[in-house]
Amino acid sequence: MLTAVIIEDEKKFLSAFKSIISSACPQVKLSGDCGSIKEARQLITELKPDIVFLDIQLSDGNAFDLLRFLETDLEKNAFNSLRIIFTTASNQFAIQAFRFSAIDYLLKPIIADELKEAVKKAEVLKNALDSPNQYRVLLDNVSMPDAEKKICLSTLNEMRVCSVHDILRCESEHNYTTFYFIKDKPLMVSKTLKEYEDLLNEYGFERVHQSHLVNLKHIKSYIKKDGGFILMKDGSEIPISRRKKEQVLEIIKKL
Repeated sequence: MLTAVIIEDEKKFLSAFKSIISSACPQVKLSGDCGSIKEARQLITELKPDIVFLDIQLSDGNAFDLLRFLETDLEKNAFNSLRIIFTTASNQFAIQAFRFSAIDYLLKPIIADELKEAVKKAEVLKNALDSPNQYRVLLDNVSMPDAEKKICLSTLNEMRVCSVHDILRCESEHNYTTFYFIKDKPLMVSKTLKEYEDLLNEYGFERVHQSHLVNLKHIKSYIKKDGGFILMKDGSEIPISRRKKEQVLEIIKKL
């Protein structure tokens, strides 16, 4: 059994959300709810739930304000197995921050299957010790949007926090993606290359081939022989798909 609290100030949504949780997730016991940052701090500290369903915008602040208040306790693992699942209507800035931090979120109106998946993941990660790193990355990316972006990459064995600048390239292997870095060893994660293409595209990454996403900042040169390929700064040779060749060459000329 998992214990949970809901931090939500819209009464109509709160009532519907409780009903969905009750029917879709019988393993979740709702221990309490509130609608403000002030009440949430007290509720979480007293009840120490396994899951906090946290709305982005509350009556006296936002979810990130609450995270800042709880940051020290989270880093000390004072709440043991606490997992936060954010809820939001359409805050694209927040959604991107969640994706970079590998943190779960639910879009309103809540869909039962998506709720089940988020709760299932929280159950699996109940005793994981990496959540403070994720919340730290989330706060850094939200507080300093123009600073160097960080991303959390999760595997069965580790949660690695990386600077986006340090990623050389990503390579697809079926439903997995392998990240290659300037210095660190490669890391394989169980997400598709398409997911990371969508996330990293505006930060100087280009899908040059069905299996390859490259950081344009780390391209060394374009080699014309053997049909043409990209030479990265680490010496790796990356093929260019025929249909994207002209577009990629134009991008390389501007580097």
